Formats: sequence, structure tokens, C-alpha cells
Amino acid sequence: MIPVLTAVLSGLGRRAALWGALALAVVAALWIAVHRGRRAAQAAFIIRRADARIRAMQTAREIRHEVRTADRAELERRAERWMRD
Repeated sequence: MIPVLTAVLSGLGRRAALWGALALAVVAALWIAVHRGRRAAQAAFIIRRADARIRAMQTAREIRHEVRTADRAELERRAERWMRD
């Protein structure tokens, strides 16, 4: 009776160790995937933010150039149209 009980308990111990190791491996894989995904998302956000900043700076530069090169009548016409809208 004792050898049978010992065999059953040792089999359960090995099974529990196997399932525990598998569960740990799955949790570790999920953690790594989430961590890498979060880092990739942060990098993509930083790139998008930098691109938006560059576009804003280029647009501002173009507008400043247009205002500096436009004649007075053109500026007044634009200001009137802007005030109407």
C-alpha cells in the first residue's frame, strides 16, 4: 500500500512540476511580448510626435516666408477674409 501511495504522490509531484514549469514559461512569454510591444509602441509614438513637430515647423516657416514676401494689399485682403471666416 505504501509503495503505491508513494508512486502516486511522486507522479503527482512530477506532473505538478511540469504544469508549473509550463505555466511559468507561458507567463514569461506573455510578459516579454507585452514588454516588447509596449516599447515598440512608445518608439512609434515618439517618431510620430517628431514627424508632427517637423511638419509644424515647416508649415510655420512657409507661412512666415509668404507673409514676408507678400505685398501690403495681399496681406490686408487675407486679413479681411480671415476675419470674415
